[in-house]
Amino acid sequence: MKLKSNVIFRLEKRKDKNTSNLITENVPIILDFTFDGKRLQLFTGCRIDQTKWDESAQKVIKNNLNKSGLSASEINDRLDKLKSTLTDIYKESKILKLNLTVQYFRDELRKRLDEKKIYEKSFFEFFDEFVSSESKKNDWTSGTIKKFTTNINHLKNFEKEKRFKIEFAKIDDNFLVKYIDYLRDTLNHRNTTIAKSLKILKWFLNWATKKGYNTTLSYKDYSPDLKGTLRNNPIVILTWQELMLLYELKIYMSYLDQVRDVFCFCCFTGLRYSDVFNLKRSNIKGETIEFTSIKTDEFLIIDLNSYSQAILDKYKDFKMTDDKCLPVISNQKMNVYLKELGQFAKFNSLESVVYYKGAKRIEETYEKWQLMTTHMGRKTFVTNALFLNIPSEVIQQWTGHKDHKVFEKYYKIVDQQRRTEMNKFNQ
Repeated sequence: MKLKSNVIFRLEKRKDKNTSNLITENVPIILDFTFDGKRLQLFTGCRIDQTKWDESAQKVIKNNLNKSGLSASEINDRLDKLKSTLTDIYKESKILKLNLTVQYFRDELRKRLDEKKIYEKSFFEFFDEFVSSESKKNDWTSGTIKKFTTNINHLKNFEKEKRFKIEFAKIDDNFLVKYIDYLRDTLNHRNTTIAKSLKILKWFLNWATKKGYNTTLSYKDYSPDLKGTLRNNPIVILTWQELMLLYELKIYMSYLDQVRDVFCFCCFTGLRYSDVFNLKRSNIKGETIEFTSIKTDEFLIIDLNSYSQAILDKYKDFKMTDDKCLPVISNQKMNVYLKELGQFAKFNSLESVVYYKGAKRIEETYEKWQLMTTHMGRKTFVTNALFLNIPSEVIQQWTGHKDHKVFEKYYKIVDQQRRTEMNKFNQ
């Protein structure tokens, strides 16, 4: 009987997101088992620094320890046990003439190594553990936690619709294809939303893999071609003229007047909604705002200008709870009122929004007021600051942007604005 199988151990090749260099410390040891033209890829549950790994021997070099305190002999014994167990499973299955699948080897390996303990929790219990531990560790906002909770519910409903139990071992290319189909066809999600859902799922799976809960690694190589996810729609902002019109507009409804002031304050400072909501009078230091950003936990200093200062002065004697600077309402209500405000200001210029559902390209046209949200304030600030020839490095210090490439999309808008202004000579 001719047997065709092979076991190889290797270090995972993964680049650091910040430096683009290969990660060389505490690297996962991967098992590749090929049989009858098929391939099983597993995380062995062990990690080691690259300098402590013998690539030719596929072993950890003697007299070394990994970050968890496991010795070279302990790790190598684990690798030998995995190899011998897979070889035995393969030989026995050939004698019994079984239909060999990757899933069969996963299940048999788990049984024979008696590794059920770490699998006693369900997939969703592990997901809950992930959200609980990571949210505390990284001080997630309620908005971030809500995103993960929403995605957990999507997966639970997907499980219910397909009538099968989601387990780590089942998350392969076929699973991910079906999940994408579910998000697109059942939930009617756009490609951009699907891409975000996959990113969250992979974030969790990476955590589970690092913890040793997950050994199925095919998800890492799965990268679907979702049209439109790399395409940036034009950024919708208020031009300087529109901002001045809104700032000087006579508004006799107090709720809209306050919404206008808060929104304009964001347009003149670049503050996110979460930061303007939490801004206190104690954050005002003379001619600057000094605060720690809610989203990034970064300490920022923003210089006040005459417009932002005038808005603060307007509310200096206004009684508010928690020593707040401005009368900021909930984000949801503010977004509703901003559309009412934009309609009142007659921001009726047409804006096109393009998105994809699967391969279908959809283009919709809106009047600008229909697209007004709190985040438009930050975008308006950056664009108008560039239009006023303020160096991008200075703007980044105010806004906390780390990547200069982020500003490329803003430069396009500024170029369009300049062309519009130059055309006034032609009129």
